[in-house]
Amino acid sequence: MLKNKIDELIKNVRSSTFVTSTALQYLVFVFISFIFWAFISLNNNIQYDITMPFKITEIPDSSTIISDVPQSINVNVKDKGLNLLRFIIGKSPEIKVKFKDYALSDGMIEIPNLALRKSIRDGLENTTIIQSMSLEDIKLKYTNLPGKKVPIRADVNVHPNIQYTIYGDIKLDYDSAIVYSDRNTLAIIDEVHTYKVNERNLKDTLTRVVSISPIQGAKIIPEQVNLTIPIEPLISKSQEIPVVVKYVPSDINVITFPSKVIATFLVPFSMYKKSLPLEAVVNYNEIKSTSNNKLCVRIEESPAIYENISLVQDSVEYIIEKH
Repeated sequence: MLKNKIDELIKNVRSSTFVTSTALQYLVFVFISFIFWAFISLNNNIQYDITMPFKITEIPDSSTIISDVPQSINVNVKDKGLNLLRFIIGKSPEIKVKFKDYALSDGMIEIPNLALRKSIRDGLENTTIIQSMSLEDIKLKYTNLPGKKVPIRADVNVHPNIQYTIYGDIKLDYDSAIVYSDRNTLAIIDEVHTYKVNERNLKDTLTRVVSISPIQGAKIIPEQVNLTIPIEPLISKSQEIPVVVKYVPSDINVITFPSKVIATFLVPFSMYKKSLPLEAVVNYNEIKSTSNNKLCVRIEESPAIYENISLVQDSVEYIIEKH
């Protein structure tokens, strides 16, 4: 019995060793095949797309480029794989052009196709052929005028959820922007706006990065701002408030019973412990039209943060005293 178990264990070990040896041999063959394939490929001509970063250098402090400068240019090239290997596994060269070489006096920067190709070729091997480019030439607008400071307006359409409210100012981390453009365009720009923000059923303060809506022929700095819309829950509160009689003749005194009433309303959570002025009003002129000894009580003015105001009692009794 013991001998059988030992024989079975030896058999399993030999089988496992055979599987491991076979897998190792397979991986070696795959690696050799890959090296052989790579060697052949690198000696053949291939086409490859290179994304080359683009940058305009030595821009004077007095000049501002208004147009959107391309961040990169896609170039399709052809060459032996070995010559393109550094682009395939490494970083693409950066295309740099000097502002003064292509800035014209009419406020335009024009980089023609031949100049652009030369700048691209400077980063390639001599044997590399440029097949195509994503940009044939580059035309940009610039200005030497100082920027115009204008306010930023937040374009928002937001609605809190039930039992929540917008409490506090809608804030932007920048209240103004600098606009650069030609003289005529600057003359008609008095403010800039964010892209519209639409939100419903908000239950918490909204914080979002919002882009400034672009203006044709102008550059706006900053291009984005941080928007904050404060949202707070509403909680119920009761407050005892005085009853005020209005439009009483100077020779008459009206005393109400009670002289104070209870008002209930919803208030932002952070304002619960604070009380703002609030009063209940009765109109002396309504005495002529009432058949009982009571006057209607109402709220005429209230703080903007108080919502759904109601009075526990809608009328009070009164007596009239003459001086």
